[in-house]
Amino acid sequence: MYRCTECNKEFEVCPDFCDCGNDTFEEVYEDNEEYYEPERVVPKKRRLTPEEAEELLKEEQDKKKALIAISVCLLIAIIVLFLPPYRAKKMDKVKEKVKQANVKLPQIDTYWDSTLPSAYRKTNGPVIPLLNERFGSISPQLREYLVNIGSEFDRKWNRVVVKGSGECKIEFTINKEGSLDTKHIVASTKNESLDDSVLLVLSNINSFDLPPDDYKGERIFLSFKVTEGQGSKVYFPNK
Repeated sequence: MYRCTECNKEFEVCPDFCDCGNDTFEEVYEDNEEYYEPERVVPKKRRLTPEEAEELLKEEQDKKKALIAISVCLLIAIIVLFLPPYRAKKMDKVKEKVKQANVKLPQIDTYWDSTLPSAYRKTNGPVIPLLNERFGSISPQLREYLVNIGSEFDRKWNRVVVKGSGECKIEFTINKEGSLDTKHIVASTKNESLDDSVLLVLSNINSFDLPPDDYKGERIFLSFKVTEGQGSKVYFPNK
């Protein structure tokens, strides 16, 4: 039966339009009609034989092994492609430390002048004057040349290794080619770490630019001074 949703008129067969002109109908059932939902049939599981159960277990184990192998390969690929070579960097650092530890200082006796400066020695030969004593009358070119020399020694001096305080003075001359001649350590406050640091920088510097014309080969004093708590400096003493 079909009932018009407007006037509730019933029809045995659903028409296209009701007499009232409505075209919407709802299906109605008589009270004695019964409807049954079909019963769902659940198939019973077949029991596996021992051989089938063993084969199924083996297949599951093979799948797990394959999955683990793939995961390990992916992890290794990620490590190789994306992570930085920490081990290689660490080995390079170790090699650099070993190289630094193997630095050998020259024998200090070859650089240490235990005698008095030539200006105070009793000798019949010519006395080489000390340039430091005439700093007030040197040319701007020579003054700039000395500043560059002091800066070079200051740049290469490893003062970090010095323990405690002290002052170490060196003496040297410069020939016409700009090479250092007769370089010596002439005064120290017996600070071994300071002496070693000055000795190392003295042995690593061999030449400079050509000196100005008004430099006549005089001796030059250069001092390396460390004051605990106040820092360090490289300077030319007046005498």
